[in-house]
Amino acid sequence: MTLQKYNSLRDQLSDNQYLSVEMRDALPVILVRHTDFSADLAIQGAQLLRFAIQNKEWLWLSETAEYKTGTSLRGGIPICWPWFGNAAKNPSSVTTHITGDNAPAHGFARSQDWSLTSVTESDSDVVLGLSLENPAHPAWNGDASLKLEVSMSASALTLALTTIAGQKEVAISQALHTYFPTTDINQTSIAGLEDESYIDALDGWATKTQTGPVAFVDETDRIYTVSRDLTLQSPGSTMILSGNNRTAIVWNPWIDKGARLSQFEDDAWKNMFCIESADVMDAAVTLQPGESHTLRMTLVNRSI
Repeated sequence: MTLQKYNSLRDQLSDNQYLSVEMRDALPVILVRHTDFSADLAIQGAQLLRFAIQNKEWLWLSETAEYKTGTSLRGGIPICWPWFGNAAKNPSSVTTHITGDNAPAHGFARSQDWSLTSVTESDSDVVLGLSLENPAHPAWNGDASLKLEVSMSASALTLALTTIAGQKEVAISQALHTYFPTTDINQTSIAGLEDESYIDALDGWATKTQTGPVAFVDETDRIYTVSRDLTLQSPGSTMILSGNNRTAIVWNPWIDKGARLSQFEDDAWKNMFCIESADVMDAAVTLQPGESHTLRMTLVNRSI
């Protein structure tokens, strides 16, 4: 099936100016090589792996990422859907669709093959449309389909993830689990979450209030409410993250957990952090039959 998918994509992209496809171990990866920017996207999970302008990488991807069937890669922007994290920690509206004990962390959209449905390219931008028409898993009885639009230009990166309910009501938690690079986690901060409440997953899921910009001094795993754009500051880089998400997860595994993670070098925690544009916990989305909802995030780099 993988080779068939690769051959199909190769034929599909044969007339495009800026796009091609290659095999990386077991996975087909779409290559975007525009004159102003470049990107790599794995068809499995519709996972954007990298995006760069002027050779400056906007996303972090593990040096030990494994291109295996059914395994999400560590880095880029994995899609968490139709639940987030540990399935049991999701609200009851979401867990009512979870039917087994084998529910994988962060759902299953990130480990299934998507279809490339559209390509638009011009001298200034490239837009990819992808779909997961019949997402299914033994541990889920929901009814919905998924579409993703990835818009790239020399000034911004936008992802729009649309859930379309099927013939019955469905509730989902979701996140665009973005990994960001930094040259020094100790000099990295996030502004825009001041005075916001958050759940501290490392302190008994206690609810707290953020004071000042977020800094990284230890393992961090927090679910924030979001009401404004975020400014991501690290040495030599200022990025603006915006979107219509109502929650955001801030994460860094630090030393001990980092040493236990798969596809993660022991000292990689020094050079990455995650801000996940999300609708989780009380912000979970409920859709009536035929309704749709789009989770959108836009990233702009002010240091270019």
